[in-house]
Order: sequence, then structure tokens, then C-alpha cells
Amino acid sequence: MADTSSDFEKLLRDTKPEDLANDPIARRAFSVALLASDFFLPVEESASEQAKAGGVSLLSIQINGQPHAVLFSSEARLREFSSAGTRFARAAGASFFPSLMGHYAILNPGPAGLVLAPEDIAEILGQKATQPHQPCGAPGHVHGPDCQH
Repeated sequence: MADTSSDFEKLLRDTKPEDLANDPIARRAFSVALLASDFFLPVEESASEQAKAGGVSLLSIQINGQPHAVLFSSEARLREFSSAGTRFARAAGASFFPSLMGHYAILNPGPAGLVLAPEDIAEILGQKATQPHQPCGAPGHVHGPDCQH
């Protein structure tokens, strides 16, 4: 399988927000690229906790009182943002974006970060937006600072 991370980084750099807002073809091409690219996802659990739980819980940050799953388009971007020793998973967008249905996410947090609302994630997946329904500990749950565990 070809490494698409550099192609996606170029797409991120060259895509203007107004293009995505005003051009449905550009928005669809961006969605396809998101699903085809690999991402670096900070995770909450240790390897043994992941094995026991049968998956991972993505780290999130609060933005305007709402937890946003944190996604990075490269390991270098993840390392710029997170502390040394942060555990992460590398996964193709198509494999984890369905778990984000009904949630918020942020790609490459910082001044040029891209916030994805539930309706954006649904559009990327070609589906209708749904409300979050995964309780803490359930598959697909996005851990936030307000989790009670």
C-alpha cells in the first residue's frame, strides 16, 4: 500500500477553507482523501488495557465546552503537540472515522487546525449526522476531561 501521508499533507497545505465551504466537489475530494490517509491518534490506554478492552479510546481536548477527539496527519505533528511518551495508534481514516459519528474532532490542533463537527464527520462518511450515544467505556467512546473513570 502506498504511503499517502505526504500527499495528504500537501492537500492540507493547499486547501483553503473557503474552497471546502463553497465547492462540493472540493469537499468530496477532501473527504475521500481523509478516508484514504493514515492518521496518528493519541490514545488513553496502555497496550495491555487496549488488548483487554478490544480497542482504543481516543484522547480528546475541550473546545468551547465540547470534547473533540484529537487527530494528527503525521507523527511529526503529533510530536509537536504532545508530550514525550504519548501513546498513539496509527490508523487509516476509513477504519476509525465511523467511530467518530456523532462526535467532534480536531485535525492537527493549533492555529491551522481543522475542527470537524458531527455533521462534517457524517458528510465525510456519506451519512446523516447522529447524536453521540456511546457511554463511557463503550466501543467508539471518545474520552473527555469530564469522563468519570
